[in-house]
Amino acid sequence: MGVFTSARVQHALLKGWHAWLAGSFLVAYVTADENTYAMHQFAGYAVLAAIVARLAGGLLVPAGSPLRLSPPDPKATLAWLSSRKGRHPLFAWFAVVLLAIVGLAALSGAVADSAAWMEHPHEAISEASLWVIVGHITFVIWMYAGKKGVARVTSWLAGMRLSNLPKERAR
Repeated sequence: MGVFTSARVQHALLKGWHAWLAGSFLVAYVTADENTYAMHQFAGYAVLAAIVARLAGGLLVPAGSPLRLSPPDPKATLAWLSSRKGRHPLFAWFAVVLLAIVGLAALSGAVADSAAWMEHPHEAISEASLWVIVGHITFVIWMYAGKKGVARVTSWLAGMRLSNLPKERAR
């Protein structure tokens, strides 16, 4: 594996893959009309290629790598809920759901190229995948910035309330 053994390089690859997938999905989503069908089709196949690359890479890299796909474990999830220590198990659950629904959207689009009856299911799956993506983005923002932001706003509001209280007069 050589140069790819560095955790920094592996995280960069993971971020690059996220950009590839997100960009391709966005282009496919916004070009889903008759006038831009070729671009929609190209972007959809790029999404499918990103999913296949992630699955292949995630299964082939050694354990402990940031690129490794860790299957969600219900027992570990229950243990985390009681201790609240370690990596949040929803990351693994979201990864499985996202790979499945976005992959299904891309795969159903590829099938719809030759089977017209698959167009409506493809559209429905793609719309559902958009909501799962929004949930994933919301969860990631909450995990990395939301808690700190809520704490800042709460302390700011507490300071505002204290500063608005009438001052006691010394006698």
